This record gives sequence, structure tokens and C-alpha cells, in this order.
Amino acid sequence: MSKIVLGLGSNLDEPIMQLQNAVNYLKQHFFILKISSIYTTLSLLKDEQPDYYNIVLICESEKVPQEVLGIIKNIENKMGRIKNKRWGERVIDIDIIDYDNNIYESENLNIPHMQMIYRSFVLKPLMEIDDNYIHPVLKKNIKELYSNLDDDFNIQKVESIKINI
Repeated sequence: MSKIVLGLGSNLDEPIMQLQNAVNYLKQHFFILKISSIYTTLSLLKDEQPDYYNIVLICESEKVPQEVLGIIKNIENKMGRIKNKRWGERVIDIDIIDYDNNIYESENLNIPHMQMIYRSFVLKPLMEIDDNYIHPVLKKNIKELYSNLDDDFNIQKVESIKINI
């Protein structure tokens, strides 16, 4: 079984409900080990978009990276994801952050996620559920990666609501 880290985000159509729906779909395909708290952030564009709600989860599967990508793209489509613009608002976004701490590169997929080291909404929730995580390329631990962020996009933990496995 491979350990997979997924990052989920939503800022449209009741984002917390969208995150829960995405987890419900994901658990039909993967064994979910841990889910972070929910965190809110500004959009990457810092524009007029609604704030994003984000979680990170760790799951296990025997599926190879391309199969995982196919499943998450199908879930995004099923949930009504429409890609209007880069970093634009969305019902759901699911990214493969890490796959068994390996390096994987193809035309349509790079693991670890190339932008993860710049994103508080990935690093902070991942640090919450795996504070021993080491980036497979940079060989830096999650705490060091988080402390090196230039901008945390006003990340805030949502204390009162949890996503259920």
C-alpha cells in the first residue's frame, strides 16, 4: 500500500459541504488514515474571490499515481468543477501532494506537487497531521518549509467544524 497525501480546496457553493462530499467520494477509492482541520485562506490571486476552505488528508491505496489522478479528476468533474481561469474560484480542487514520498514526473503530473512549498493551505494542515513529513526533493521537514513561507495568505484554522471520515 502506498501512502498518498491529497490537498482539497473549495470556495464556492457551501465549501465545507463540498469538502465533505469530496471526502465521501474519496473514501470509496482510498483508505483514509488522517484528515486535517479545515483552514481558510485568501485566494492565491488575492482578488475578490470568496475565501478558500482547505484540508489535507493522508490515505492509502495500491493504485499507481496516474490511477489516483484519474480518480480525483473524475470526482472533480462529478462535483461540477469548471476550470475558468488559473487559480480561479472552484467548487472543488483535489491535488496529489505526495505519493509515498517518491518523485514522479510525467506530462500531466508532478509529485511532489511543485507548488506545495509556497502554499500555507497545504503546509499548515499537513504539518498538523504529519509533523515528521520530509519533502522528497528538498529534504526539508514540514516545519522548516512552513517557516520559510513568504506569505501565509492569512491562513486561519476553523475551530468549530470537522470533516468526517
